[in-house]
Amino acid sequence: MDLTALPQDLPSIPVVDVGEGGAVALAEAAPGATRRLLTLAQRTYTRPVLRLADGLCARWLARNGTAYADEVRRVAARLDGPGALALNLSHQWACTAAAAPDSPGTGEDGPPGVTLLRTLDWDMPRLGADMVVARMRGPAGAFLAVTWPGYVGVLTGLAPGRFAVALNQAPISGPGPRPLRWLRDRRAVWASPAPPPDHLLRHVLETCPDATSALHALMEAPACVPSILTLAGIDRAEAWTLEKDRGGTRVRQHPAVAANHWRENVPCHARGRDSQGRWDAMAAAVGAGTRDLAWLRPPILWSATRLAMEMNPARGTLVLLGLEGARPVTRPLRLREAVTRRGPADARAGTP
Repeated sequence: MDLTALPQDLPSIPVVDVGEGGAVALAEAAPGATRRLLTLAQRTYTRPVLRLADGLCARWLARNGTAYADEVRRVAARLDGPGALALNLSHQWACTAAAAPDSPGTGEDGPPGVTLLRTLDWDMPRLGADMVVARMRGPAGAFLAVTWPGYVGVLTGLAPGRFAVALNQAPISGPGPRPLRWLRDRRAVWASPAPPPDHLLRHVLETCPDATSALHALMEAPACVPSILTLAGIDRAEAWTLEKDRGGTRVRQHPAVAANHWRENVPCHARGRDSQGRWDAMAAAVGAGTRDLAWLRPPILWSATRLAMEMNPARGTLVLLGLEGARPVTRPLRLREAVTRRGPADARAGTP
């Protein structure tokens, strides 16, 4: 997509400083968007369905090990009507992502490192129009979360001078009929005491001082649902995808590209439209060194695409665009954050 050819009257993407206030502070800073998203969810999924889902999520959250459980409840308490718990614990998106090593001279001035290329796809409308960038902070330093008001976890984050990380929905695991495999996966999630993967991402952004420590934390920490993670550091060698399932974690490089299927013929039912085609197109973009969202075209771009972005932790840069399918609904946002390098002694350890 050519960002220079977009209409000039599109709205800007808000950037909100919340510090250590988390999702509660973000919901307070953007009450209109918070209410609008909940109303859209109620129209899309219906209030009775969301009320039932909220009840199930409340029971699950009561015995789950996430450190953010109280924050999820506080956000839900601020909102009138069903859906806040269910949306915070939903994982119904498809995505395409890559950690692409930079060539010298690629993109903006600054040291070559790794650029995280990313789309997020979700059928729910207005997610592109109502997203925000939250400036947050944890023990390891500041980071940006590309998110929505009231959302507690992090699906995509940039920690300048440390790393960038993104979460893709994993496929339905195993061979056999898709509905039966889906039910099996849901039973396993219901029985798991481990935190959701988006809570794990937020914890890593808050506490890990560098890409290597983030890699080990993401490899070793359990999550309640299988997931695919993409991690980009500040060195050209720090480019990984991680496939986490109940059997462990598989680390992939060369290329570090992810869609919504397992690689290397691991049996699964892929999520989203044309997962293999999206993977192939993103791998080609990585090989060509494509930047500035010029890689944003079909099949990576499709009717459910809501966000597209590039994040470079070595340079502290973010390029972000909100979409409704192929139609841009925001101006491109370009940020360049201060880059500070911190050692392991600067970050406190914790548990997600």
